[in-house]
Amino acid sequence: MRAPARPATPDPTPRGTGAVTGRPVPFAYTLLLAGFMVAASSYGLLVDGAYPAPEGVRPTLPETLRGQDLVNLLAAAALLWGGWRAHAGRLLGHVVWLAVCLYISYTYLMYAVAPYNDALLLYIAGIGLGAYGLVHGLVRLDARAVAEAFEGLPRRGLAFFLLALAGLFTTMWLVSILSVWPGGVPDGLFTYDIPSIVHVLDLGIVLPLLAITGVMLLRGHPVAPVLAVILLVKTLTLGLALLSMNAFIAASAGLSDPSEPVIWVVVVAVSLTWLVFAIRRMREPDGPWLHPSIWT
Repeated sequence: MRAPARPATPDPTPRGTGAVTGRPVPFAYTLLLAGFMVAASSYGLLVDGAYPAPEGVRPTLPETLRGQDLVNLLAAAALLWGGWRAHAGRLLGHVVWLAVCLYISYTYLMYAVAPYNDALLLYIAGIGLGAYGLVHGLVRLDARAVAEAFEGLPRRGLAFFLLALAGLFTTMWLVSILSVWPGGVPDGLFTYDIPSIVHVLDLGIVLPLLAITGVMLLRGHPVAPVLAVILLVKTLTLGLALLSMNAFIAASAGLSDPSEPVIWVVVVAVSLTWLVFAIRRMREPDGPWLHPSIWT
């Protein structure tokens, strides 16, 4: 005689909660990284002469870096929010956390090649912790689960925006470099005989990544939406940082090109619009979205 069937055990994991099989990096890691950011930004904003501009260095460099410091404080708040939400099992928090890690590594590389100051070890810590956090968090994502979370995202429109943005900045930086070639020195360098770290990082890493992500979106790659949201946060913070820099320079010595803020306002507005649209279309995955470790 067949034994009566046992009732099915209900799934203890609520649907749509974004449960994970592992955990993001310990929240203490987030606190440590945010602490370095706040300390470095406070040093730049509050210490007189924190950013020297000796002969051969752009005179507005102190205002440029202080404008960046202000946005860095906002980024530290976003990092804390993202880390907290990621530990609550929310994919959106994890994606924001990854985006800020990218921003931190990029930004403090810029500080590290500026004239030396007493905050160098803070910059090195930000570069290292941000880069390790970004790689660790990306590798552990379950690409298929993440793709399901972004099923409502209009990939083609977002792809064309990222490709257009990559084309715009590539054209701007190449014109700046090639217009004085051969033998000349482009405008806007931190130190007049050292290449711009912004040109190096953008043309070597960020702008190709924008273009590659755009192509991946068009081809339906499962991880492309996550990369796209990370890059939208990056372009948003870039625009905000440039606006803040322009404001500090204008308050100190006046802007040489008043049209610049208009470009950055457009970048901020469009990036923010796409970011809000992507978040509104995103849903938390029904099941696990984070691998237990980088080896699984």
